Order: sequence, then C-alpha cells, then structure tokens
Amino acid sequence: MTFYPDGDLYPAGFATSTLVVPSVSLANLPQLCVDLLITSLGLKRVGWIGKGDTVAPFAGRGEQGEVVTGGLEVYGSAEQGLYVIQQRSPTLKSKKDEHVELLRSFAEDSKFGFVLVLTSLDAANQDDAQLLAPHQHIAPPSTPAPSDVLDRLRSFPALSLSLASDRPPTSDPQRSTAQYPPFLPSAGLTRRLLAALQTTSTPHGCLTVWCAEGDNREDAYALTARVLYLLDNRPEQIKEPRSWKGLFGVADGWSGGHGADSEIYG
Repeated sequence: MTFYPDGDLYPAGFATSTLVVPSVSLANLPQLCVDLLITSLGLKRVGWIGKGDTVAPFAGRGEQGEVVTGGLEVYGSAEQGLYVIQQRSPTLKSKKDEHVELLRSFAEDSKFGFVLVLTSLDAANQDDAQLLAPHQHIAPPSTPAPSDVLDRLRSFPALSLSLASDRPPTSDPQRSTAQYPPFLPSAGLTRRLLAALQTTSTPHGCLTVWCAEGDNREDAYALTARVLYLLDNRPEQIKEPRSWKGLFGVADGWSGGHGADSEIYG
C-alpha cells in the first residue's frame, strides 16, 4: 500500500467511495477545481500517497493550518464517500512512470468504487463543434462494473479530436484518436494514467475541459459545478480558499486596473 495516513484519520470507506484525480495539465485547472472541492465540501486531509519523491520539493501552510507539501495529498470525507488528490508541484521528468504507478496502485489497492480523472486541454486545438461543448468525457471501451458516476459522465459529449483533419492519416499511436486512450493536447500525464487504470478492474473515466492560460477562476468554477453534478453532491455554494486571494494579482495596483487580475505581472 502506498498510502500513509495522517494521524488517526485513516479512512475506512475507500472501497465504496469515489476518488477524484486531477492531472497536472494546462493552466493547472484540475488543481484549481480540487481546491474548490476541498473548501466547498469541507474535506479534510487524511494522508499522502508515496513519499513525495516523484514531484518537485515544496512545502507551505494550508487552509486548515496544516503543513502542505508538493507530494500527493489525499483529502476526503467518509460520510460523503468522496476523496480527492491534490498535487501542488510538478512531476519530475525522470519520475513520470513511478508517479503514474503510485496513482494506479493506490486506486487499485484501495478498491475505490470509481476514479474520476480531471484534465484540461489546449483550446487552440478545438474545432467549431467543440466550441459549443467545453466539457467532454473520455470513457474506457468496457466497464468492469456499473457506476452511477460513469452514467452521468456519459451524459457529456464524448471527446472527439480532429487535430489533423487537413493532413494525411498518421500511424503514430500518440496521434491516434481511434484507440483508448486518445492523444490529449497539453494534458500532461493524463493519457498514461488512463492507460494504467485500464489495466485494473477499477471503474474509471475522465472529464476534460478546453481552456487557455490566464485568469482561470471562472473556468475552475464551471469545472467544479460539473464535477459536483457527477458526484451528485450539492453544496450551498462553491467557496474559494483563502489562498486564492491575490492568486491572479491584487484588485488595485499601480497600473490603475480595477479587476482582480490587474496586477498579474506587477
């Protein structure tokens, strides 16, 4: 088992719970979504996955006064049947395979009821049809067990990429969308993770969002709303963590701007 519990908070409800895994991808949008989930649902840290040696070293103070790290932290609530992973620093290039294996083994060994992967894609690769569907899903060809989360996930349009419609066909599997998992632009290790989960009996799926770098708070709110729908969880409101104050700059700066992003680079 690659999970290290935080004190006495070892969760007993993994087997029937949903695990949300944010893949480090464009604009860190999945991580922003998990921030909102943790704050809005009152999730508490219950432990870590691995020893933090697959990511860049990092430490700081969290919203609940805890010391947060760049490793794979697990927050959750047994009562809500929900656990999420938060990764606060990038994966080391030399440790990509080990990093994916940590996630795969944790999901499989803990016998989660469903694993929901979140990832963001480069909006520059959208076609006209996808402009009307910013959130799409990726589902494995076969499902080992029925899942309400997967049923709701399939209510979103299936991801369909046409990255090279004006070019001749390619035999490069990295560019093929006919196989699972498909090529995913700017999605980090998402494809490797989905391929690893496919080797297990763990029900899983992926929710994708098209985006561009910038002030992505509204994108994060929109993604969080979709995730809450998938989880069939309805908090009174989506709350920002205190750490977001100044995330994209202060409200009033020397440039005279009045928006919260007026001082991104100042």
